[in-house]
Parts: sequence; structure tokens; C-alpha cells
Amino acid sequence: MQACAPAPPPPAPEPEPEAAAPAPVLSDAEIAASNNDFDTAVRIIEEILSGNSNDIEALRLLARVEAAAGDREASTRAWERVAALDPYDPDAAYEVGSMLAAGGRWNEVRTRMLQLETAGAAEGRHHLLAGRASLELGYRSEARKELKQAGDIELAHTLLGTMAYERGDLDEAAAEFKDALRLDPVNFTANLHLGYISYHRGRLKEAIGYYRTAYEIDENNPLACLSLAAAFEKYGDAVSAVKYYKAGILLNGTPAQERRKVYLTLVRLLYQLGRDSEIEFTAKRGLLEFPDEGGLRYYWGEALLRMNHPAAAKEQFRLAAQDPQWKDPALKRFHSIR
Repeated sequence: MQACAPAPPPPAPEPEPEAAAPAPVLSDAEIAASNNDFDTAVRIIEEILSGNSNDIEALRLLARVEAAAGDREASTRAWERVAALDPYDPDAAYEVGSMLAAGGRWNEVRTRMLQLETAGAAEGRHHLLAGRASLELGYRSEARKELKQAGDIELAHTLLGTMAYERGDLDEAAAEFKDALRLDPVNFTANLHLGYISYHRGRLKEAIGYYRTAYEIDENNPLACLSLAAAFEKYGDAVSAVKYYKAGILLNGTPAQERRKVYLTLVRLLYQLGRDSEIEFTAKRGLLEFPDEGGLRYYWGEALLRMNHPAAAKEQFRLAAQDPQWKDPALKRFHSIR
């Protein structure tokens, strides 16, 4: 009897297909960004956008993540893509408008912000941008209207205060600048202008306070330093006035005619204080810039005379008399020396 053939082996099982990788979701990118893992967040978002380049929520998140990562250019590009899809997106409109403002493209800023207003989508920050653009373009009435609509924003108050100051409305200027200081006590412009206003109104102690704060904010600003010196001088504190005049004369940016006045004021105050030994140094330094300034030689001569150097004093009075503005007093002192 013939043996039966062995049964064939059962077929190998078909391999199960690998499970597809889960599609990336925006929440994964949000979690990565919240953990400061910006590279992972960007990678996830870009993978989402590769499937749908018009995913506006992904683009919004991309813009914020790039900004958080410190890449402002990439963030702006993302906001531009959002704005192209939705011109009335408030964040995109503001970010793109800010980018245009940084480049001085004020006409484009104004156009975009006015379009946003027309659509009823403008917020305070958009009115601020519109106000800045109108101001830069010379539309001052429009700028004032826009800045008023910006609401309680420090820069809006600062700009409104500056505009009011320039047109001579000191009450409105003071109110706006005080609102700016309420939001930021170290606002340089507000402190400086409130110093001007207080000085103009004879409130010297108040002016000194504002000027001192402005100077502490920016010690390289000659306006703050010299304004503080002038306020101390008017207040009767010659020692403090000299201190800040001396500091101010070393700063760049002071117009020549103002520097001339500062040198002259310095030697006069030093003479009043009896600090004769400092007058020669100050006068010589001033004469290097303004060799025709007779007042510097006049007070130098007075100091020399008080230090009992009549011959040297007489020579300074002679030279001072070559300046028409100082001719009469200088000659009078010259002839008084025997």
C-alpha cells in the first residue's frame, strides 16, 4: 500500500500593516511651545502647513512661536501670510503695521489701519498706529482723533501731550503727560515736558523733580541735564546749578550757541560762589570754542583781580573789551586798576 504524501505546511501569516503615524495636531505644537521647545513646535506646525498651507490657526501659532523664539523676521512673515488670508485679523494687522512703521512706510500703515477701522475691526493699538502714521504724514487733526481713540496707552498719551505742548495748550499737555507717567513713571519725554511746564509756571521745586527724573533716565541727554541746571539756578541753588552745567557741557548734541551761554553762566556762577580757582580752567576751555566771547575773559579778569593778580586781570579786561557786548564793563574795570 502506497504511503500518503505529507500535508503541505500552512501558509505563513500575512504581516500586519504598520499603523500609520498619527497626524500632527496643533495642540502638540502648543504643548511644545509652552515647554519652550520652539524647534519642535515649529516642526509640527510646518508639517501641518505642508498639508494645508492656508491653515490660518497654524499660521497664527507659527507667528507667535517664532516671536517667542526671538525670530522677529520669521514671525512677521507668518503674520503677513495670516493677513493675506484675513486682512482684518487684528493681530496680523497690528504686527504687519508695526513692521511697516519700523521701515518708515507710513502711507501703507495709514491705509491698512483706516481699512481696518472701516471694517469695524480696529482696536486701541490700531488707532495708535494710525495716529502715529497720520502724525508722521502731517495730518495733525486726524492724528489727534486717532490717538484719542487709542485709549489708555502710554505712547498715545505721550504723543497727545507733545502735540498739545507744541500748540501751547499746557493744561492738556500736563494732563496727558501725567497719564503717561501713571502708566510708566520713567517715561523720559513726559518727565522732561512736565519739567518745562512746571518751570514755565514758576513751580521750580516741582520742575527740579521732573527734570531730575528725566536726567536719571538718560544722563547723556543734554536737554535734561541743562534744564535741571537752569532750574537749580532759578531756584537759587548755585552749587547744584554748577554741578549740572559742568556735566551738561561735556555732553554731545548741545547747539553751539547754547554751549556759549552755558560757559558764560558757569564762570558767572563760579565767581558768585567764590570758586576763583575753577574759573581759569573753565574760561580757557570755553575760549577754545568761542575765542571772541568777552564774558569769559571778563569773569576771568574779575577772578584774577580778587586773587590779587592786577596785571593779569587788566590784560583779560583789555581782551574782553574787544567783544562789543562786553566793551563798556570791561573798559570800566580796565581803567579802574592802578
